[in-house]
Amino acid sequence: MTGAGLGIRAVLVRSAGVADVNGRYSARDPKVIPAGFGRTCRQMGWDTPQMWAQLSDGRRPWFEAENESYIYWNRGDGKWWIDGPSGAGVYIVPSNAPVPPGSGWQPLAPEYAPLPSVEALEA
Repeated sequence: MTGAGLGIRAVLVRSAGVADVNGRYSARDPKVIPAGFGRTCRQMGWDTPQMWAQLSDGRRPWFEAENESYIYWNRGDGKWWIDGPSGAGVYIVPSNAPVPPGSGWQPLAPEYAPLPSVEALEA
């Protein structure tokens, strides 16, 4: 899977204050639901496939780390999200870019500083 036909196979997250989200993320098919997303939906009592269809545009890939942290674009708010393995949001960035942007990330809690840098890795 490559990112939106751009040859992006992975992204690298570094320097984040939340250690669980640092690492290499591989591109995933947008039709597959992230495990952490599913966990959050079940905890909240939401229908997982319905919520993924509502929030994902079904075209952009999402990116997954080995520990099940993931990055996805949320069409509901127009932001890229970095979520930890639990499915809880950690960082967001407003962007309509086809892949996660390198900078501009904002923490969802003050203790999540410092902010991550994100690098797209081409095929």
